[in-house]
Amino acid sequence: MALPRLNNDVNYNLVIPSTNKEIQYRPFLMKEEKTLLTAMESKDNKVIFNSLLDTIKSCIKDDIKVNALTSFDIEYMFLQIRSKSVGETAKVGVNCNKCQHLNEIEIKLDDIKIDIPDINKTIQLDDKITLEVDWPSFNDLIKSDIIEEGEITTDKIFGMMQHCFKAIVTDDERINLKDVSKQELQDFIDSMNAGQFSKIRDFIESIPKLQHMIEFNCTGCGEHNKQMLEGVSNFLG
Repeated sequence: MALPRLNNDVNYNLVIPSTNKEIQYRPFLMKEEKTLLTAMESKDNKVIFNSLLDTIKSCIKDDIKVNALTSFDIEYMFLQIRSKSVGETAKVGVNCNKCQHLNEIEIKLDDIKIDIPDINKTIQLDDKITLEVDWPSFNDLIKSDIIEEGEITTDKIFGMMQHCFKAIVTDDERINLKDVSKQELQDFIDSMNAGQFSKIRDFIESIPKLQHMIEFNCTGCGEHNKQMLEGVSNFLG
């Protein structure tokens, strides 16, 4: 005798931050949660983020290129799926700024938003050369091993540059950087001066991210804390 089929066909809507496109999704099922938990236990960032990507692909109902979405799209979409799958709140551990005591804080996932800055995606490098840039895809960052959260270091910026650069424009031509070898692009990057590099850094640091300000009184020492949580791993509970 065949077992009955569970009816879990419940759909929700969300808006992709970078495109403003509305899509449908379903909560993740036990098979996907098992994969996510196994990935989290590995403590390998690449495994964890690939697992997030695979979960989103499974849960999205619309035909979209998930691999081409930005890192903040993926983080936001996963958080929305997680809120409908496991619960709309998450308990996270946060260390006190004063005594480092670990406090358990409950946050509402619906309160976590992404602000998309109104930013110019062309960078004037000198009088004759303009650089067209865009936010890198989540998949590019995974493949380049620069998906780790935390402070944006100089090494990360150099690693992200090639994924942000789209075209070089001069008075005479527009060069699509997909048609340029990695070595040619690296030589171009190496020829930049400090001022030009600073403009690139400003753009990369403007890439949106999940952020949520929390306030709490430490249960260990009573100190009032105000801290900013950033990145999807801080909201998984």
